[in-house]
Amino acid sequence: MKAIKNGILILLALGIFISCAGRHSDRFNTQRGAAIGAGFGALAGQLIGRNTHSTLLGAGVGTLVGAIAGNAVDQESQIAREAAVTNRRIVYYDEEQDHAIEAIPGPEDQQTKCRKVTKREWDKGYLVSERVEEICEGEKISRKY
Repeated sequence: MKAIKNGILILLALGIFISCAGRHSDRFNTQRGAAIGAGFGALAGQLIGRNTHSTLLGAGVGTLVGAIAGNAVDQESQIAREAAVTNRRIVYYDEEQDHAIEAIPGPEDQQTKCRKVTKREWDKGYLVSERVEEICEGEKISRKY
């Protein structure tokens, strides 16, 4: 009975963490990843170890893994925003991995204040992926601008 109560309490806490996540889906992923990772890590630690020490250890490991994953997402989305704001081609290059991400801004739509940015990912000189993202100056509240 006590294990069921603990499980429900952990799920409730996880729900609160997720519901507190901000409205900006493309920002603050480090914090969001840390919070979600802590919740899942605590849940996994409790299920595996069935004691407070395991729960805290799981929460700590989950926080670290979630923050690292969220930070990677933040860095990935930052290049498109930077290219749109500066209206210049931006390249992030990792010499150790021979990996590059390039963002090329397109023309700005005067009505919507949005700009399409082409993101290209290169690995060892070969194009791995190419996608187009739309970066807007304001905040999109509905389907219409």
